[in-house]
Parts: sequence; C-alpha cells; structure tokens
Amino acid sequence: MTPDKAALFTDGRYTIQAKNQLDTNWTAFNTSNIDAKSWQDWTAESAEGQKTVAIDPSLLSASAAKKLEEKIKRKGGKALLPLSENLIDLVWGEQRPPRPALPVSVQGMDLAGKSVTDKLQDLRKELEKKQASGFVVSMLDEVAWLFNLRGNDIPFNPVFFSYAFISAEDAILYVDDSKLDDTCKSHLAANGVQLKPYESIFQDAEQRATATIAHNEKSAAEQTGRFLISNRASWALQRALGGEKLVEETRSPIGDAKAIKNKAELKGMRDCHIRDGAALIKYFAWLEDQLVAKKATLDEAQAADKLEEFRRAQDHYRELSFPTISSTGEKYVPRSNISCAFPNMCPVLL
Repeated sequence: MTPDKAALFTDGRYTIQAKNQLDTNWTAFNTSNIDAKSWQDWTAESAEGQKTVAIDPSLLSASAAKKLEEKIKRKGGKALLPLSENLIDLVWGEQRPPRPALPVSVQGMDLAGKSVTDKLQDLRKELEKKQASGFVVSMLDEVAWLFNLRGNDIPFNPVFFSYAFISAEDAILYVDDSKLDDTCKSHLAANGVQLKPYESIFQDAEQRATATIAHNEKSAAEQTGRFLISNRASWALQRALGGEKLVEETRSPIGDAKAIKNKAELKGMRDCHIRDGAALIKYFAWLEDQLVAKKATLDEAQAADKLEEFRRAQDHYRELSFPTISSTGEKYVPRSNISCAFPNMCPVLL
C-alpha cells in the first residue's frame, strides 16, 4: 500500500472473492498467472525515486527481507524499514480479535515414540557440532513435536502459538500459561523445560544478544558461538538476536529429525489412514445409496457434513486437515474458493 495505491496479491483460488469484496481503491493481482507480477516487484517499483518501504519484520524471513531490500534499491528505492509496530494493528485498535488461547495437551509416548528429554539431547548434539550458543525454535509444528504437545490455536493444525529457546543448559518454552493445565506443566517440568510468557521471547533475545556482544568484547580468546535460527524464522527474530553478526540461518535440525519417523509415528500414520479409508468407504456407500437408490438431491454442504460425520466416528479423530472441497451438479455455489470432484482425503495425523 502506498499513499495513492493499494494492491492485493492472491492466487487463482481467491481472485473471484477478491473482486467481489474489494472496492475501487484496490487492484487485485492473480499470482497464478505465469506472467503475473509479484508483490515484491510491485513494491520495488512503487519505491522508485528514493522512497522507503516500511514493513512488519515479523511477517517475512531475514533472507526474504534481504532480497526485498536489494530489489528495492535496484529499482531506485532507498531502503527497507522494519517497524516496531504493525500499522494495520494500530488502525485495527481494540477491534482486533484476541490471539487464540485454546488448551494444549500432551502427546503420549504411545503416539510420540520418543521422549522430550531424548529429543532435546539430540538437538544439543547438533548445537555442539555447529559450536552454537543456542537455537530459537519458531516453527509451530517443530515446537509441538519437540515437546510432545498438541494445540488448537490454528484451525486444521494441531499447534499452538509459541517459541522455544534451546541451549546446552536451557530449554525454554515461551507460551501463554493459561493454555497449560497441570498435566502439561508436570510433563514439561519432568523434562527440564522452563516456562516463560509468549511475549517475552524478543526481550530475552535482545538480552542474550547484548550479553554475547559484551562477552566477546571482553574475552577475545573465548568467543561465544552464534545463535541458530531456521531459514524460515522472521527478520524480527534475527534482529532481536543481534542480526547477521550474531545469527546464522540454517536448515532446521528439528525439521530434519521430525521428518524421520520412528516406529510409533509410522504406526500412527498407517493406522490413521486405515481409519480414514474406512470412513471414506462408508461415505461412498452412503453417497451411492442416496444418489442411485433414493434418487436424492444433495448439495455439497450436505455431502461434506456427512463425510465429516463418518470421520468423527473413528477413534482418535481430532479434526479435518482442511475444509472438505467438493462439488455437485452442473451448477453450484462453491463452499470454499476452489472446487473439485473429490472430497478431502487428507486426515489430520496424530
């Protein structure tokens, strides 16, 4: 957004919705088109004439911010300015909905297959190999996996808003205390995990950066290692930890470890798909009976709700992985923004 222009960039699933909901002040760009202009290109072109681009640094990675600033300068812009407050949040004010604070639960060893203590030990070995002072975990699925916890803050994802900091000595989970019951707190304490408020991650990061700089200036012979963050972590987090001088972006060791499933995780995945396959077969049998035998007329909402009913009846059901995408008849009103002849066949894995 500029003083005289506003643009929305979205893929082909949402262009119809965008055109229906945006007023004449906006221009909608379909990023699915091969020759479509990216939001980065539009931003850089808008910065021509030594203009500064302001951005919320928590909404893009450090590497993405660096590339964007380079593009802005090539187009004749001045700089990329990280803001301490999101301007949209300021406009939103008190009308902004609160951040979700839904309960967190413990993932049992029968499903996790590996204890938190063992996972932390493996991560600390990686930190030792890289001679790093610590690793800040910012990906929500990685936090949930590392601590064997599951949440409900984001629809269709068993995660919760949080950060974590792991070093040779500390394992700190930054999360709203209200989400954790006594079972969760006992589980974390038993694995040597400290709890701190979610909002305090950036203040703690700045304090660690300050302490590291002071230590390295005082003792040239004994330099403290750099902090590690995922290459998908935010620019705001990198800046809080001291920027490029103190921070190394890396492929997340937790992401790699999470990708290698243990026996319990493999069994859970297979069992999950078997249960979901049974629900889907029941749905197809019901659908055939409705359409062929009973000559019923169904809309996609009825079909989707029935499929979820069959899934919900299965053991260990939590929720869908995304809203069912289905359609019926020659003309239909999409329940979501894309239509497909097949229902959602991707169950949420426990």
